[in-house]
Amino acid sequence: MNILSYIHVHRLPNPTGVGRVIDQLLKFHTELFDNRHRMLVEASLYDQVYRDLEDMWRRMAVIPLPGNTSVQQAKWVYLNKPKAEDYWADVDVVYCPAESYVPTNHSKLVCTIHDVAGFETDLYPETWNRKWQNWKWSRLFNQIAQHADAVVTVSEFSASRIAHFFPALEKKLHVIHNAPHHIFGASVDTSLVEKVESLAGGAPYILVPGGLCLRKNAELILSAIPLIVKKIPMVKLIICGASSSKYTKQVVEREFPNVILAGYVSDELLNALYRHASVVWFPSRYEGFGMPVIEAMVAGAPVVASNVASIPEVAGDAAVLCDLDNAVEHVEALLSIIDSKVIRDDLCARSIRRSAHFTWDASAHKLETLFQSL
Repeated sequence: MNILSYIHVHRLPNPTGVGRVIDQLLKFHTELFDNRHRMLVEASLYDQVYRDLEDMWRRMAVIPLPGNTSVQQAKWVYLNKPKAEDYWADVDVVYCPAESYVPTNHSKLVCTIHDVAGFETDLYPETWNRKWQNWKWSRLFNQIAQHADAVVTVSEFSASRIAHFFPALEKKLHVIHNAPHHIFGASVDTSLVEKVESLAGGAPYILVPGGLCLRKNAELILSAIPLIVKKIPMVKLIICGASSSKYTKQVVEREFPNVILAGYVSDELLNALYRHASVVWFPSRYEGFGMPVIEAMVAGAPVVASNVASIPEVAGDAAVLCDLDNAVEHVEALLSIIDSKVIRDDLCARSIRRSAHFTWDASAHKLETLFQSL
C-alpha cells in the first residue's frame, strides 16, 4: 500500500501535543507495517528542521510543496486542487494526521480531527478572531465531510462532539486513542530527583499539569487552594505548563506562598514530577483526550480529575473523578489521597493497570486496519 501523509513538519522536532501524536502514531505504523510511506511537506520548513528530525523522519521519502503551507491548504479547501495524485500518481491512501485536507482523485482520504473545542460556547472568550477561526474550521470540516473516506478522532467523547457540530461527519468517524510517550513511566535519574526536591522545597506536593486557564478550570483551582492549605499547610501545588496572565496575576495578588508556577518543563522533568507527586490534579473543563491523565497513570501516580469530556473514558476506574464545579469535592479527594497510604497505593496500582490499555502499538494496528478496510 502506498501511503502519502501530509505533515506539518515543524511539529516533529521535540514534539508536544498534536505533534507528538503525529510523531508517535506514524513512527509505530511505519515500523510495524510493510507499506510505502512518503511525506508531503512544505519544502522551506523541511529544510529548516531537517537537522533536528529523528532518523526515521530523515529516511522517509519526501515530496516537497513549494510555497506556504497555509496558502496551499486554502487552495485545497477552496479550489479542491491540485490533487494528491499530482504529487504521487501511485498513491493508494492519503493520510492527514492533523486537521487538514488534501483533495484526491482515485486514492482514499483519511483525515484526523482531534477535537472541536473551539466550537464549544464556554471555553474561550467570544472574540472576532475566534469567529473567524471557527469560520475557517467550518469550511475545512465541511470539505472533509464531503470528500474524506474516513475521519479519525481520539476518543468517543470527541467523536460525539464532532458529530454534534458536524452531523455529516458522524458515519465517517473512527476512534483511535492516543497513548503516552515512552518517557513517561521511565526511571528517573538522580539529577531529576534533585530538581524535583528543589522545586518542591522538600515538601509533599500536588502536581497540576496543564497550567492555569479557563479551559483547565483555573477558577476552581484558585478557589480550592486556600481550602487545601488550611488542611495541610506544608503541601505545595506545582503548576506546570502555560498559564494565562489573568490567573498568574491572581496568584501573585493573593500571595499564595504554597503555589509554584513552574511554567514549561521538559518531558523528563515532568515524568519525575508525576512519579514523585503525592497526587496529580487535573480538573479540566474539556479534553479531546486528556494526555496528562494517561501520562500520570503510566508513571504510577494517583489522579484526581473532573468527571467530564473524555476524562472518564481515559481514566476508567483508576482515578477519583469529581464534579466539575465542586471545589470542596476536589479538595476532599486530594486530601484523602495525601492522608491515606492505602488509598494512594490502590490508586497507583490502578493507574498502572489502566495505562496498559493505551499503547502506540495498538493505535498503529487500528490505523492499519482502517487503511486496509477502505
